[in-house]
Amino acid sequence: MTGTGGAPAVLTAVLTALAVIACGRGDDRPKPTDRPATASGTAPGAAAPTADAPVPNLTPNELLARGTPTLVVGTLGDDAADRAIVTQAGRLRELFPGAAIVPDTSIDVAAGPAGWPPNPILYGGAHVNAAVAALDAELPLHVDATQLVVGGETYGPGARVLAVIPAAARYPAFLLYAGTGTPGVAEINAIRHGVEPLLLADVHGRLQTGTWVRGADGKVTATLAARARRIAWRTVERAVAGAPIRVAFPAQLAAAPDEAAVVEAVARGVARAAKRLEVAAPPAMTVYVYPDRRSKETLTGEQGDGHADPAGAALHVIRFDPAPDGGLERLLVHEATHVITGQLWGPAGSALLGEGIAVWASGQYGGRSLADWQRTLGERPPVAALLPMRAFRSKPEADTYPVGGLLVTIAIEQVGLAAVRDQATSSTRGSRARSAPPPWRRRGGRGPSTAPPTGARARGRPRAAAPGRGRGSARSAAPRSAAAAPVVAPAR
Repeated sequence: MTGTGGAPAVLTAVLTALAVIACGRGDDRPKPTDRPATASGTAPGAAAPTADAPVPNLTPNELLARGTPTLVVGTLGDDAADRAIVTQAGRLRELFPGAAIVPDTSIDVAAGPAGWPPNPILYGGAHVNAAVAALDAELPLHVDATQLVVGGETYGPGARVLAVIPAAARYPAFLLYAGTGTPGVAEINAIRHGVEPLLLADVHGRLQTGTWVRGADGKVTATLAARARRIAWRTVERAVAGAPIRVAFPAQLAAAPDEAAVVEAVARGVARAAKRLEVAAPPAMTVYVYPDRRSKETLTGEQGDGHADPAGAALHVIRFDPAPDGGLERLLVHEATHVITGQLWGPAGSALLGEGIAVWASGQYGGRSLADWQRTLGERPPVAALLPMRAFRSKPEADTYPVGGLLVTIAIEQVGLAAVRDQATSSTRGSRARSAPPPWRRRGGRGPSTAPPTGARARGRPRAAAPGRGRGSARSAAPRSAAAAPVVAPAR
């Protein structure tokens, strides 16, 4: 887009939004003065269950119903890992305005349950969270940078767990968000969860649920349900600026006549995104190409045209026209932007800017240029009203994505891409959590929260524009008719 008519007024809104993200919303950092909630339900210090007692299977929704949570972020990683963890915790805190974000070092593990805050939610496995690391040998699961072990099963790269760990002698019940990789929790709240005590996920989505039981040795372990269906993939690799880009097709389908054209469209889309973002090379990534919408929904649970998993460096897209600058290439620019920025820049301070950068990079939304959107976009919510994740995701994407793209476009025209990048990710820049006396021992709290539990699904997962037509996300688009059977048929 080249025109910036009315730019002064819009620029003021842009700079104000960036300032809010860098300053006001940057208040997500753990500080000694944060006030956690008053404990409700089973308070720290309550009697631990006996060795022969039934294992309670508390769900995330039930834990959050006890009162305002305390978000405990891991600090064992580097600065980039710390920023990503705090940003993810901040997105959940939007649902619980009274919740405190505190560092893992504020938990006195040696003091037992009395050393814990009320209704704790811990972010990160043993490789990034000091409290999890200190209890690692006692927990009914293990998560580090390379593997997740639970219920006698071992899961490799890309594995994530969302589970309420049952209370024991040395710790109260707590909700754990953790995964392999570092930090392993990026976008983890975007996974649909809340009603299962134990949920495992991978780069394709929800993988397996489970419950906690007591084993013959008296220790708590997991009983796991059947895994969600996964299929074999056939991959073709292309290098983009030296980075391996793997394009994956369902192995059960023969190669289509235009498969080579699809691979080239994917490579062009990734290259365009990298060039637009001014990075020397994109990170390695895998692009899963589905033959139709129903196949994608069957295998991922998402029915949108495309979505990215930045933490797993994976993209999931429906096969569209692979012609140069066609639907598939434009879709790849948008989704690859999410992976590139997530891997190389760190998480954006808001969905408005995260999606705005992807729309700006692709230069269009729903098959229409940003210049066209600027001419026809009527009254839309104020920029400040779209900063909270919940507000942004609750509105139609046609009301939010073009606004984000235009905001980023004008900001880049005025201050440059580097400044926008630094501002968009600066809400947690330099936010290493500091050790502090546990504030829940010296302060009162706010009491139980009336905010909805995480099952309300505060979405943070990006979606892609439908090439040449109105865009429907996996979250808002109506399901297709059951008569439209997927090419990749589900297992019976």
